[in-house]
Amino acid sequence: MVMTLSSLIATSSAFVTPFAIRPMSGTRSSTISWGPRMHSATPAMCMPHTSNKVLGYSLYNEKEAKTDTENDCVWPRILVVSRRHLRKGKFVDFVGEYHIDLLQEFGAAPILLPRTMKTLDQLDAFTLGGIDGVLLMEGSDIGEQYQPFGEEGPDLESEVLAEIASKYASDCEIDDAKDALEMRLIKEKVLSDGVPYLGLCRGSQLLNVAMGGSLYCDVTAEVGGHVQHMDYDNYDGHRHPISVLPDTPLAHWFPEAFEGSQGGAQVGYLSVNSYHHQGVKRLARGLEPLCYSPDGLIEGFYDPSFTDPARGKFRVGLQWHPERMLGDYPGCRKVYGAFVRAAEAHRRITLKAQAKGRELRVREERTRGVVVKKRGRREEEHGERERELVRA
Repeated sequence: MVMTLSSLIATSSAFVTPFAIRPMSGTRSSTISWGPRMHSATPAMCMPHTSNKVLGYSLYNEKEAKTDTENDCVWPRILVVSRRHLRKGKFVDFVGEYHIDLLQEFGAAPILLPRTMKTLDQLDAFTLGGIDGVLLMEGSDIGEQYQPFGEEGPDLESEVLAEIASKYASDCEIDDAKDALEMRLIKEKVLSDGVPYLGLCRGSQLLNVAMGGSLYCDVTAEVGGHVQHMDYDNYDGHRHPISVLPDTPLAHWFPEAFEGSQGGAQVGYLSVNSYHHQGVKRLARGLEPLCYSPDGLIEGFYDPSFTDPARGKFRVGLQWHPERMLGDYPGCRKVYGAFVRAAEAHRRITLKAQAKGRELRVREERTRGVVVKKRGRREEEHGERERELVRA
């Protein structure tokens, strides 16, 4: 979970960046490239797309025409929480540029959220106008007040816990403000309001804990050292294999995992990076695995009842970092593409609901106006009859 400061956006801990969007191209592109970075790409949601289904997940298709209203460009708003780092004797908040680049590449507007306690009081200001996605990623271990290891805590001797705290000192420095803010976002925006969610590394662990699951306090101590999940000497280059379950979103995003398989293989295989010493122990109710490492650790999961990008639904957690493996597999980009696709659909659904609400209010006001006018006419006619009786 430790990150270097290369390729980072660094600001003071008091920064506020409500929007960070890439200018649109002057011409509309007809396809999406899942390959090299598209620095001047037109936002994906400004392009026609279809509801063709592959394992239940929509793909873009330039052949299907849409109405002018449906083709209007929509910038889905995605919250990204910063991380604190001590640099030259003072704290800075940062978000990795890989995340921002990918969100903007597919047409989303990242909203960078400072991980401070004061942000909890100001959260309504950041979410004014609605949000369409929450992206949470790397950071330190989750504080024990959230019971990440279950109600009874970790089943490890004090000497082992002390050794873990020494070995992973930076990860064990709990960030109370980040914990409180991200847990609130998951519970209020994701689980309650149904906002699309992508959790990477710590972000996947947060979702599992928020939904009632638990974590290993230390994978090596509790599962064994068969698979190395953290390699400080080969930090970004380290990889370990995972098995990908078929008929899942991950299998759809990474068909290359099944290439070369014969006889209808039941699982696919990828080699992924790894920056964690904790991991999923008990998966929360409602979540299903996407992939496993050879030691049996769940390396990815999703909520099958809430993962349909075309309908604005996305709830996925990956223990690894696809944004740091863009040169390894085309599927790494597809993860972000599907997430932004869901955020776009969520924004359209929200805007349509708001428009319908406004239309309903206008109708009600018109109806009230007609009723008032009719009442006024009846009262005027009644008064006239009374005046005629008086004159008679």
